[in-house]
Amino acid sequence: MIALTTPSLDLSGALISPNGRAIAQTINRRANRVAVLDLTIGAVAVDAGYSGSDLELSVRVPDPDGSEHLALTRLIALYPTMILSCSRGCYLVMLSGLGYSNGAATCRASVLEVLS
Repeated sequence: MIALTTPSLDLSGALISPNGRAIAQTINRRANRVAVLDLTIGAVAVDAGYSGSDLELSVRVPDPDGSEHLALTRLIALYPTMILSCSRGCYLVMLSGLGYSNGAATCRASVLEVLS
């Protein structure tokens, strides 16, 4: 189950789907490796850790008649950020990449902040 809501009051600003899914698409760790000239070490690893904003979710909402796609189109056009609630948690997200395939509306949700 997923629920997408607007951060401000909008009577048509919610999309709730009992069969919707939000799957972790990208989970990055802020780390890099720097080669050094010292022959005994070879490289230095710099690990800055992980943050909730390193997560990108793939949202899929079953939509046999196209109405959910229209609702997502409206929400993406009107609101730069949305609140996404799913089994993984509750996030402030930025939606992008809206598409429709195999009877489902799909989009990407880039996490801006972990709410719970």
